[in-house]
Amino acid sequence: MGDEAQHVHFEEATDGIKNNDIVVKQKSLKKIEIQLGFLQIHHVYEVSFVMSRSVFVADVAGYEQKDEPVPNINCRMVGFDQEGDNVVVQIKFKAVKEKLVREKIALKYENDEVGLEFVARVLGKGKGTPMLRSGIKCVEVQQDPEETEASDWQGFD
Repeated sequence: MGDEAQHVHFEEATDGIKNNDIVVKQKSLKKIEIQLGFLQIHHVYEVSFVMSRSVFVADVAGYEQKDEPVPNINCRMVGFDQEGDNVVVQIKFKAVKEKLVREKIALKYENDEVGLEFVARVLGKGKGTPMLRSGIKCVEVQQDPEETEASDWQGFD
């Protein structure tokens, strides 16, 4: 082998992780996956991301979140803004359980339906504070239901 130094070269990943943006992947014709990265339990986030207008057959203003058979209370649509060939989508996301969370919502307009699946890794209490991706901001910190100040215990005398 000679005296040449051996080097291993890895190609730069092109999945959007390097620039800290929300990753939007089209899984099928009408199914979109949105990767939110790390979030913190008992926090409410306002999420704004850009996706292609091509998955919508009509004007995006006509689409609404479908609440049948069961409404998703942890992930709610706030609004849309159309910018050329893209759509800026705003949602409110509540992180209520630890580990990998997948929240699904459906947007419906007449006979057309678009499925959005939000994927996040939720950190538990005491596990650190995550660096939020671009387009995500914390709007509320909810009280942990396990911690209650309404205890009838009087303490030691």
